[in-house]
Amino acid sequence: MKISLTRISGLALRHLYPLKRDFDLLSDMIYWPLVDIVLWGVTSQWLSSTSGTQNLIVAILLGLVLWNVIWRSQAEISRNLMDEIWNNNLVNIFSTPLTVLEWIITVLLLSVGKTFITLAFIIPAVLFLYTVNVLVLGWWLPIFYLLASITGWSIGFISAGIVLRWGPKVQTVIWTLPGFLLPLSAIFYPVDKLPTFIQPVSWMIPTTYILESMREILNGHFVPVHYILASIVLNIIWLSASIWYFKRSFTISKDLGLNRFN
Repeated sequence: MKISLTRISGLALRHLYPLKRDFDLLSDMIYWPLVDIVLWGVTSQWLSSTSGTQNLIVAILLGLVLWNVIWRSQAEISRNLMDEIWNNNLVNIFSTPLTVLEWIITVLLLSVGKTFITLAFIIPAVLFLYTVNVLVLGWWLPIFYLLASITGWSIGFISAGIVLRWGPKVQTVIWTLPGFLLPLSAIFYPVDKLPTFIQPVSWMIPTTYILESMREILNGHFVPVHYILASIVLNIIWLSASIWYFKRSFTISKDLGLNRFN
């Protein structure tokens, strides 16, 4: 199958142009992440002063940075699909020679680009407001970023596949599915603080191992290699299954008629 860079760049521009005038998109990318940084930064400062745990604010804020990577990565996939549905454009783009693979490549590239835009605002904000430097994670930082992004892509393809299969009536899954995984991923606390019966579920999520590894670094310990390997293996399984599900949902939806979204 021949992949057209022209079609990929054209679709990418179609989603980049609205950034100049759509405040909703800009608020999702910049405003709300900054609000989270301020809110959780102040909260963690207070908790640090009352508990005497100095690393608490660093752990919470760095966990929040990684969560924004996950959220931004998944949102770009599912939100782009919903944007086509809201604008009655889904039939139009897939009546062209554009393939599903080219659409997938485009949204992955957009997710990387827009995630960097978000990070370009929140990383300096964390440093300026709370003197927390993400570079404390060292050369593990790009590894954590990549693994968190892949998990976000998996969530995005699953939620997009659900919408494709069942229609806009279930679009809330785009926002609720990541929120469901937030507490299970142990973003702000170790896994052993979760109820015992939930902990096995938490260990099935790839990002849990990333965040546990981050806390090991902040506590001055070595990162357990098996944590990283487990995250890689789980991410491969999650991403493969989610893309398969998305493509399967697209096939079913096409058979039912994409014009039902108009």
